[in-house]
Amino acid sequence: MPLSLPPSLGKTVTQIRSKSSIRHVVRSTLRSTNHSTSNRSRAQALVWEWVGAKWPRLMPSASEMERQHFAYAVPGQELAVSTSQDGLVWTLAVAYNERRGTRTWITRAVVADIGDADVMALQTSCTDVADAPLVVAPPRLLGAWVERLELEDGAVAVRGEPRDVRDAQQLAAFSSHVLCAERTLPVIALSNKLNSRFYGVDPRGLAEAVRGLAHVACVAPEIAPRVAETLGRNFGIVAGAARIYAPGFSMDSAARDHPLVRDTRSGDNKPEDAGAFRRLLRQKICALSVGTRTDFDALLQPA
Repeated sequence: MPLSLPPSLGKTVTQIRSKSSIRHVVRSTLRSTNHSTSNRSRAQALVWEWVGAKWPRLMPSASEMERQHFAYAVPGQELAVSTSQDGLVWTLAVAYNERRGTRTWITRAVVADIGDADVMALQTSCTDVADAPLVVAPPRLLGAWVERLELEDGAVAVRGEPRDVRDAQQLAAFSSHVLCAERTLPVIALSNKLNSRFYGVDPRGLAEAVRGLAHVACVAPEIAPRVAETLGRNFGIVAGAARIYAPGFSMDSAARDHPLVRDTRSGDNKPEDAGAFRRLLRQKICALSVGTRTDFDALLQPA
C-alpha cells in the first residue's frame, strides 16, 4: 500500500512537480529471511537511526512514532510516516532541500510484511535540475539494513563484502546465482592477473559502496576463462575491468545489457584518484537500480 502523504509533504511534492520533473536515482527492494514482528521493528528502528543522524530536527517523540500517521516539518525539511490499515506496510518519507544547491531530495523507506517474508524497500528521488551536477550515492540506511538484517537475493545472502570464486564449487555457485531468475540485484564480477592483486578497483571498497544494490565477486585468474565457457563468450571476465550481470541475465541476453566496464583513464591519472573507478561503477549501479523492475515497486509509489 503506497504512502498517503500528509498535506505538508504532499504540498511540497506538488510544488516540486509543478516546477520541474522528479528523477528517481536509487531504488532497492530487499527480502529478509527472518519474517517476524521483531525483525520489522528492527528495520524500522534502523530507519529512525538514519533519520536522527541526518535530520535530527525531524525526530519525533517516542509516542509520536507509535502513531499510524505522523507528519512534521522544519524549514527546508519535511517528514511523513504512515502505516496501512492492516498494519502490514510502514512507510517513511522525507523531503529536504540542498544546503548549497537548487535540488530537493525525497527518500521513501518501506518495511512490509508480504506474508511469507519481510521486505525492506528504499527509493531516492530528486528534482531534475538542468545544468546542475548530480552526484548520486546510496543512502547509508541501505548499508545499515544489509549489516543488521538477514537479507537475501536469489537465495544468496546480501552482504557488504566481496565473495571469492576460486574453485569449481564456488564457480558453480557463482554461475547459478548469475543465472537465477529470482535475482533482483546486479552481480559485479572482478578479476586480477596472475601474480597481481590489481582488480581495477578495491573489491572491498566497491562492495561497501554498493551494498544493498549489488553483489561483488572476485574471480581468481585461473577460474576467469571458465566463466565465458559457462555463461557465454560474450559475457567473460577481463582482469582489471568489471563485468556487470544485470538481473534477468541469460546466455541469450544482449551483451550491451550486461556490460564490461573498463577504467578508461590514462595510466598517469589513475594514481591521482584511486576511487574514481569505484564511483563510476557506483553511479552505473544506481542507474541500473532505477531501471530494474520488481514485484514490490508499487510499495514505493506515492498516493
